[in-house]
Amino acid sequence: MENSNNSENGHVHDTEFKRFATKRIIVVTLLGVVALWVVSAVIGFFDKPAVQVAHMSESPVEHVPPEASHIPMETKGPKATESVRHPDENTADSIMSADFIALDKDLTAGEAIAYLKKAHPEISRPFYVFVVDGHENLLGMVSLKQLMFAASDSTLENFMTTDVMSVNTGMDTEAVKNLMAEHHLQMVPVIDRTQKLVGVVKADQIIQLVRKEPAETVAHAPGPAHTATEKTPEYPSPPLHGAPAATEHPVSTHAAPAPAAHPAPTHAVPAATGHAAPTHGAAQVAQSKPKPKGVAFVEATIKPLENELTERFWGWRPNDILDFTDNINSYQLGVLEVTRRTVVSLTERISRTGSTAAFDSNLENAMNWFMVKANRYWFPSPESKYKAGLDELKIYKEKLEKGEGNFYTRNDNLIPLLMAYEDLLGSCEENLVKTEEDDGSTVSFFQADNYFFYAQGVASSMGTILEAVYKDFLITVESRRGAEVLHHAIVSCHHAAEIHPWVITNSSLGGILANHRANLAAPMSHARFYLNVLIKTLST
Repeated sequence: MENSNNSENGHVHDTEFKRFATKRIIVVTLLGVVALWVVSAVIGFFDKPAVQVAHMSESPVEHVPPEASHIPMETKGPKATESVRHPDENTADSIMSADFIALDKDLTAGEAIAYLKKAHPEISRPFYVFVVDGHENLLGMVSLKQLMFAASDSTLENFMTTDVMSVNTGMDTEAVKNLMAEHHLQMVPVIDRTQKLVGVVKADQIIQLVRKEPAETVAHAPGPAHTATEKTPEYPSPPLHGAPAATEHPVSTHAAPAPAAHPAPTHAVPAATGHAAPTHGAAQVAQSKPKPKGVAFVEATIKPLENELTERFWGWRPNDILDFTDNINSYQLGVLEVTRRTVVSLTERISRTGSTAAFDSNLENAMNWFMVKANRYWFPSPESKYKAGLDELKIYKEKLEKGEGNFYTRNDNLIPLLMAYEDLLGSCEENLVKTEEDDGSTVSFFQADNYFFYAQGVASSMGTILEAVYKDFLITVESRRGAEVLHHAIVSCHHAAEIHPWVITNSSLGGILANHRANLAAPMSHARFYLNVLIKTLST
């Protein structure tokens, strides 16, 4: 009996020990999983995708009205400022005007509109105001249209245009004239050595300068040879000072001297801080010819993927053995897909005149390298092949700069690219709104996370390239009155790229918590809609 009892007790103890050990294993496993999840969440929180925000460059070519020429400079509040200047001859400082509006970057759109209505009710047509910081340094500019459509509580620096050409006070007047003529500018801001906005040069002042030059040339030209009996004609002496073209309410007039032989260097407006990505900032104004057609487009195609390969901490991640940052991985896959579709369109359509034309060898190589699977670890590694593809694009860009490459900007060259983008946006939109996978299972929390960041990578890089489309295909787009539609598509991509939740929640659409996929789907859908409208506009 005792042996029997001992045997039974032994079995009981063994069973209890096994249960206890099993529980310990389960608990330790769960704790390990939770620990890994916390670590990955922390890493993901501190290493969010570097969203490249696409800013629309709205050059004030057709929208600067005469009314803007007599509006004084304003800082935050009613205080007006104007620096005391001692202009030198033959420089931008001698012909610039102090008639402009400058608002503080911390003003909200609502405050700016209320102030303009109160201080300048005479403004009736679209115009631009400059945005400055507390030291009156030029940061960007904002159009009346941007003010009207911006959120009332959004500060000016959040939606201002930072791609602003500027000249410094010491720049030669001839160089200013050439710059405005090359870029068809009606007005260009003037900054001093500290980047402070001190004035503007307007087209009417340049016209006055051009009109004066022939008179001065004639006045200083040597007279013809005469015989002793002929009377030498008397030419009036040229005026030493000239005024710029008159405005309705001129604030100050400056001399319009003859241009000097050597132009002074120009300065770039400092880039806005906050939401701007590495690909967007203020334009560096070089005293050279504008970029050849296609260069801006190729540069925009290179930039997003190059940023992920070289600027991103840890570099390319979809092929990492230890996958702790799936958010970045998905974001990079979205960037890659946009790059692939862009290069395919560039190779097959934009760089060729027809289906019988030969492919550009560098573009063909780049297209092949970008097709390497993103999650391959080796033989070949995607990092090396993607970098090789970017190198091929850079060679093609150099050929465009030398006039040896082809880049066609007709409707039938652009439409295939827009159709590829529309298709990609539609795929992203479907993943952002669906509740079930193809096999009928519910979209999991982790998969919703992946869909979100993939779509954001698509929106970010697509917005950057569409802005380059606006530059290189401007004549084509404007000929069908599609510039405004393209602008809305870029802004929609911009909005999609700026959604930054701490944690991606996938709540019910009627629940208390947010459904971030659905939030992102709205601007993605808008971008797709506008591209569809643009395709139809260009096709008619």
